Amino acid sequence: MKFFFFGIAQGLTEFLPISSSGHLYLLKKLFGTNENLLAQFIMLHMATLFALLIFFWQQIIALFFEKKRLLHLLLVTIITGIGALFIKHFFEKFFDHKVLLSSCFLINAIILLSTPKVALGRNIDEMRAKDSFILGMLQALAVFPGISRSGITISGLLRRGFKPREAFQISFLMAIPAIIGAFILEFKELSVTHMAASSIAAGCVSAFGVGILSLLIVKKTLVSAHFNVFGYYCLLIFIVSLFL
Repeated sequence: MKFFFFGIAQGLTEFLPISSSGHLYLLKKLFGTNENLLAQFIMLHMATLFALLIFFWQQIIALFFEKKRLLHLLLVTIITGIGALFIKHFFEKFFDHKVLLSSCFLINAIILLSTPKVALGRNIDEMRAKDSFILGMLQALAVFPGISRSGITISGLLRRGFKPREAFQISFLMAIPAIIGAFILEFKELSVTHMAASSIAAGCVSAFGVGILSLLIVKKTLVSAHFNVFGYYCLLIFIVSLFL
C-alpha cells in the first residue's frame, strides 16, 4: 500500500513543477522508512516516462523528421549529462541534508513565483544553440532534490521568450532522454529480490495514471498563465520540510 502512495506522489510531482525527488524524500521521512528505496523509485520513474511517451507520441515521431530539433535535443542532453555528473560528484553527499532540501524548495518557489507571464513569443523551430546550452544547464540543476526539472526549464524557456505551449512541449521532450540516461546510470541498483511484484505494479500503475493527469494540469496552467501558482505550494513545503 505504501508503494501505491509513492506512485501517486511520483506521478504528481514528476511533471508538476514541485520536485519529485524532494517529495519522495519527504514521504520516506513521513513513513519513517530508512531502507534504500532507490530501485523502487527508478521503477516509478520508468512508469512516468511511459506516461510521457504516450502523451507526446506524435511530437516524438515528428522529431525524427526534423533534424534541427533533434540536434538541439541532443545538445541539451549532452550538457545536462555533463552538468549533472559534475554536481553529483561534488554535492551528492549533501543531498540527504535537511537544510539543503529545504533551501532547494525555497529556491524552486522563488523561481516559479518570478516566472514571467508570456502570451506570444518564439516557437520550437526558433531555438538556437545558446538556448540549448542554457536549458541543458538548467535541467542539470534539477539533480538537487527540491529543484523541479519541469519548473526550472519551463521558467527558463518563458524567460527566453518562448510561447507557453512551446515551453511545455520543449521542456517535456527534453526530459525523455534525461530520464532514460538516469535509468541507465542507476540500472545496477535494480534488484527484483528487494521488491514485491504486487507493490511494483501498484506503484507503477498509480504513477502512470496520475502522471498523465499531471501533464494535463501543467499544460492548462501554462496556457491560462497561472503557472506560478505552484510557487506558493513550494513555499508551504519549504516550511513543512524544516520540521520533518
